[in-house]
Amino acid sequence: MKYYPLFSEDNLPQTLVLANGAFPKAPVPLALLDKWCAGEEGYSLICCDGAVNKLRRYTSQLPDAVVGDLDSVSPALKDLLGQRIHRFPDQDTNDLTKTMNFVHRSMGRRSITLLGASGGREDHFLANLALLSSYAPLVDELIMLTDEGYFILITEPAEVEVLVGQQVSVFDFLGKPISLTGVRWPLEQHLLPQLWCGSLNCATEKTIRLTVNHPVLLYLANV
Repeated sequence: MKYYPLFSEDNLPQTLVLANGAFPKAPVPLALLDKWCAGEEGYSLICCDGAVNKLRRYTSQLPDAVVGDLDSVSPALKDLLGQRIHRFPDQDTNDLTKTMNFVHRSMGRRSITLLGASGGREDHFLANLALLSSYAPLVDELIMLTDEGYFILITEPAEVEVLVGQQVSVFDFLGKPISLTGVRWPLEQHLLPQLWCGSLNCATEKTIRLTVNHPVLLYLANV
C-alpha cells in the first residue's frame, strides 16, 4: 500500500511543471519555485507554453524547458530561451499533455508537482483535471497544487496522512468501485454515480485509506 505523508514544501516532488493558468500565490507552491530559483539540488522546472511569460514576471531565471505549440511566447523571449524550447504544433493535445509526454520521454517516469493548472479560464481548469488520470502511465507520482489545496493522482491502494477535520473529496472519471475509510462518510466498494458524488467529505482520523485499482483524484483542502 502506497503511503503519502503530510505534504510540505520539503517533501513534495522536485520536478516542477508550471501550467499556464493563474500563477501561484499560496506559500507552498511559491516556496517550491523559490527552491528552484535558488538552484537547490534536484529541482527542475518545465513550463507549458505561455506559463514562461508569467514566470518571467516572478524571476529572471529561465526554466529548464518550455513545451507546447509556442503560440503564446514572444519572439524576443523565444530567442532568449534558445534550445530550451521544445515546440509541438499538434493541436490534438493541449500544452499540458505535450509537457507531460515530453518529461516522460526526456527524463523518464518522474514524481511531479504540477503548479499553475488552476485559476484563469474555468474550461482550461476542468480540462486539466479531466486529463490528470490519463497521465498515470507517464509518472511515478503526480501532485497538483492549487492556492486552496492539492490533488493527488492515486492509482493503487493508498494511505494518506491528513489532519482531523480536513476537507476531502474523491473524483473518479472512470466509474469503478472505490473504498474510503477514515472519513465522515466512508465508502465500501462503492460506485460513484456522478463525478460530484465523492466530494465534500471530511477526515475523522489522521490517516485516510483509499482502495482503488484505477486512477482517481483525491483532493485535500488546505487547513
